[in-house]
Amino acid sequence: RTCVTVQFTTESYQERHPKRVNASEYAEETICNQHIEKIKRLLLIRMVYQEYFQPINIVILKKPFLLNREELEKSGAKLRRSIFLISEQRFDAVNKSDRLREALAFYSQRAHFETKDDAVLRISRWLEFCESASGDVEKFRILWSAFNSLFTVYADFKGKSGKKEKEKIKISIGGLITSEEAKVVITQLDQQKTIDKLIDFNIVSDYGDAFSTHLETDAKSNNPDYLLVLKKAALCVYGIRNEIFHDGPRVDDIEQKAAVAINLLAPVTRKCLHKMATTDMG
Repeated sequence: RTCVTVQFTTESYQERHPKRVNASEYAEETICNQHIEKIKRLLLIRMVYQEYFQPINIVILKKPFLLNREELEKSGAKLRRSIFLISEQRFDAVNKSDRLREALAFYSQRAHFETKDDAVLRISRWLEFCESASGDVEKFRILWSAFNSLFTVYADFKGKSGKKEKEKIKISIGGLITSEEAKVVITQLDQQKTIDKLIDFNIVSDYGDAFSTHLETDAKSNNPDYLLVLKKAALCVYGIRNEIFHDGPRVDDIEQKAAVAINLLAPVTRKCLHKMATTDMG
């Protein structure tokens, strides 16, 4: 639970801010909304840094009020108002520090090349939104939107915008995750039997791509290439995505498939986004 107090000065009680959203909006409303967006941005940066996402809930705890009403009545001085915002969050144990200063120091590495349309924060908003979704299918849809945006942006950055989605997925994972990091992710997934479940689903594309079979070949190797296994597992998730978005999935098992797909896609997207935050995207 984080409480933020904002004090500001207006020229008149009826002042309209030049950046107001609608004509009837008073200055305090505009300023309040601007600070809400600033706070969201800070919290999203921290979540990118921690590779951990959860819903952001910001509410106005107290409406704006005059700090100097008595003085104003006597002297006509500038108006001074105060806005209280509250952000409620619960953070589970994460590997990285919860200090906002460290998160901002991490993110400041991209300050010299941050673009006007910041892809990292746009994707992070999808991940934050995903945590409020109800049901695994809906959560997967939102999570895939984040991942789709990520591999599209990265493929464009690498000059591979003309490649098919499957190739963009492999390019992004290969460029943003190291072999050692892939091993850590796969080891964690093994605890939930995620790879085994993706194999058991026997996922095959409409074009005959046997995603599950290809994954099994590499995952069951005596000396597995963990980065390759992660790419093959991501293609299985891509196959599940096709079922959910295009093929009219079977009702009896789609919730199960979506849940397994989330287990893999969530850590992969978070890991890639963390790395993208310090990658010069041009």
